[in-house]
Amino acid sequence: MSAAIKPSELRQKRIIERDSVSALYADSVGGLLVTIACALALIFGFPDSGLQEFKYIWGALFFCLMSFRLIDTFYWHRKLRYTDYKPSGPQKRFVISVLITSIMWMTYALTLIQSADWLELSTLIIILSSLAGGGATVLSGNLKLSVIYSLLMTAPLSFMMVLSNDKNQNILGVLGLFFAVVLVLASIRAAQFTRNAIMLKNRNADLVDSMEEKNKEISEANSALESKVQDRTREIYELSNIDPLTGLFNRNAFSTSLSKILVNCEAQGRPFALLFIDLDGFKAINDTQGHGVGDRVLVAIAQRLTLFSTGPEYICRWGGDEFIIVIEDVDSDDAIDFGRDLIKSLSQRIQVDLSKLTVGATIGVAMYPEHGNEESELISLADTAMYVQKEKAKSDVCVFSANMRKSQLREQELKEGLALALQNHEFHLVYQPVIDNQTNEVSFCEVLIRWELDGVLIPPQEFIPIAEQYGFIHEIGEWVLMKACVESSNWIFDDKVDISVNVSVPQLLRNDFVDIVKAALVNSGFPATSLHLEITESVFANNADIMFARIAELQSLGIKVSVDDFGTGFSSLSQLQKMSADIVKIDRSFIASMDEGGQAIIQATQYMAKQLGYSVVAEGVETKEQADELSDIGVNCSQGYYFSYPMTIDELSQWYEDFKQGKLNDPL
Repeated sequence: MSAAIKPSELRQKRIIERDSVSALYADSVGGLLVTIACALALIFGFPDSGLQEFKYIWGALFFCLMSFRLIDTFYWHRKLRYTDYKPSGPQKRFVISVLITSIMWMTYALTLIQSADWLELSTLIIILSSLAGGGATVLSGNLKLSVIYSLLMTAPLSFMMVLSNDKNQNILGVLGLFFAVVLVLASIRAAQFTRNAIMLKNRNADLVDSMEEKNKEISEANSALESKVQDRTREIYELSNIDPLTGLFNRNAFSTSLSKILVNCEAQGRPFALLFIDLDGFKAINDTQGHGVGDRVLVAIAQRLTLFSTGPEYICRWGGDEFIIVIEDVDSDDAIDFGRDLIKSLSQRIQVDLSKLTVGATIGVAMYPEHGNEESELISLADTAMYVQKEKAKSDVCVFSANMRKSQLREQELKEGLALALQNHEFHLVYQPVIDNQTNEVSFCEVLIRWELDGVLIPPQEFIPIAEQYGFIHEIGEWVLMKACVESSNWIFDDKVDISVNVSVPQLLRNDFVDIVKAALVNSGFPATSLHLEITESVFANNADIMFARIAELQSLGIKVSVDDFGTGFSSLSQLQKMSADIVKIDRSFIASMDEGGQAIIQATQYMAKQLGYSVVAEGVETKEQADELSDIGVNCSQGYYFSYPMTIDELSQWYEDFKQGKLNDPL
């Protein structure tokens, strides 16, 4: 009783069979086209009145057979090639169709041998010998098929020529039989080589899998060896030069290659351009189509980029959907033209199975030696130019400039400063009162953060976006909230006065944001009903449903929610109604333009807010005339330099004493 075949062995056998089928189908299109061309040459190149009818009938049957084989080949390429198909079906179709092809050629040759003239017979022998010789290579995926095909194409005709009364045919027949033997031997060697290559490929794959599994077992079995395993893994990674998905240089290999390019160009006094390419729309493909489709898109993009490259050392996959390509002996204008041609090529549709997918590309350019002479610097500068272009408009090219360098250095300075700002106690809070237009009392105070770096006050509009970009905003925002609640727990006001704290979109998106607010209230003892959280209209463009749920949860604690800079962003009446905010703050730009149409917007906002049950605050009030007009319109509260500048908690105390005594009737 024979032992049962293990599932792993069965799978391995199927993989080998599939690789053999792939070897048969992969290059068969060219062979089929050559075979068709040869048949046409024989049928129409040597007219023969006696056998012309036979030729036409044979040709019709032969072309039907070739059409079937072409259809079968295209079907394999489009439907089966990258799937886990059973190899038996395609293998049978291929073998049978090849055998029929060889039999038809044999029939044609044996029919024409007695009547064909010497030129036609010589041509036929040459064609059959060439096709048989090509078959030894093309059919090397199947040993039996390769041998039988070679014999059927050469042996019968050669044997008949040996038996002929024509001495010339006898000689050709003997040579043909000898050639048939040579072809059989060549077919055997080619098939063995292909078989060995397939086996080696699969053994290597198994070996890699086995090595990975063994490394995992060693890591889990003995933690003491973890450091050595990590060192070894790092060494293997450093030795690897090729990105496994695209076949391009990876980051490490390209960095080495770029160093050599720099040395050569410096020695020869030659400039070059480094293009940093970031795909537009690739994330959407990954999210909707899956990473498998995304990988095939990256492979197609890499192939197109390769067509624009002067060599493998000039191109790499930098990471994710980012690529780098270097072109020598160009100026910035040439680099822009090159980049736009590149974008045009990359933007062409990509066929993945039945889907036609499209991505774009945005490119940043750094020039050597104009912009830098170190590889890391040039890559960083090109990356910066790419991001600048993305902010302006995607799918175009941007060359790095001095202004970008200045902005980059400033951003780096602020980024490094923000990392230590809390630790160095460089932040402090200021408060700006908001005045009730009906009672002329302080309704609440807006809390604002100030940062003093090396004795210089940094504007919030400059450092807040950087804090958001690099993730500092969460720690800073938590500090502001806690500090404001602590400082405001012992207000100097006679009556209850609330505080309003600004909250950024990244803060709101954090799952633990509500817990952070609760902790600040509990630790400071500050009442939730006296806290306003101020958000900008941009929340409407970022996961609106999550935002609405988060805001509703905050309001359930008694916290009020204000919408800042109303009218300048993304809001709509339906979204405001869905969010159910408590306060709407009219942007200062409408206050400044009250005499130029702003008053109508203010009145419309006031009417809308009244219908929705919101309070309205006018920001940026700088004159008594503005304050009086806003009060006449019915705006609930006003805020601005007319009443006070933002003040520290100590300054606020003195301001309030003066305010109560009427010393600030005309503050400015």
